[in-house]
Amino acid sequence: MKRLGFLGVILMLLFSVAHAEIKSTEQAINITSNQGMLTQQMLKNYILVGLGVRGRKADQELQQAIRDYETAQSEILAYAKTDAVRESLNRASAQWKQVKPLYLKQPSKAQASDVRQQTELLLQLWSAVTMEIVENTDTRFGRLISTAGFVRMLSQRVSSHYALRAWGYNDQYTEAFISSLQLFEQNRRDLETSDLNNTQIKSELDKIQRDFKRFKGLSNSDSNKAMLALIARSAEKITKSMDKVTAMYMYQGLSF
Repeated sequence: MKRLGFLGVILMLLFSVAHAEIKSTEQAINITSNQGMLTQQMLKNYILVGLGVRGRKADQELQQAIRDYETAQSEILAYAKTDAVRESLNRASAQWKQVKPLYLKQPSKAQASDVRQQTELLLQLWSAVTMEIVENTDTRFGRLISTAGFVRMLSQRVSSHYALRAWGYNDQYTEAFISSLQLFEQNRRDLETSDLNNTQIKSELDKIQRDFKRFKGLSNSDSNKAMLALIARSAEKITKSMDKVTAMYMYQGLSF
């Protein structure tokens, strides 16, 4: 078990956002699902900058997310093995050309709804890429990696939608915020029931459950700027834990 823990840490370092060449289906699923998370991270930080909440840090994280996104996009394009995956990737790449300029401009409340709409389409396109890979592989861990990656994305999505509500879009995005919370909980429970979970994964999922309970408690209050920094930090903590879980599923898949 100690050996697994050490290797898991090494692999988390190797297959984190600063990727190397993609050499396995498991790694590809992890990275494509992480693209979805990055779309929500960009949106969240765009709003934080606009609101002046942790503005300098949020701007740095936004620029880093853009760099990580483009690096991964290039690697996935080089990895793509089927015409169907390449077609899905080309659609996502074309949408990124529409989205990136929005994130390079000074954040504006007047533009926030359009930025969210275009980012939402980008998220959907990356979800399609991930599903295309998952559905055409026989790896036992493909769907688990995909589900864990989906929960990882949701941890940023709930934060971005809370931020939108705090920026004055409360009525418009309340339903999406609540739906994201529900999807997070549903998919987290699905992961907990997997018979492929090892002790480390179970422990991390238990930690995520506790952290998510605290997050929900914080987010139950009316969306406001004063709470936003705390909400963002809480969501980031969960994202990091979900990144570990996704990497551990990926490692197990590589071991079989």
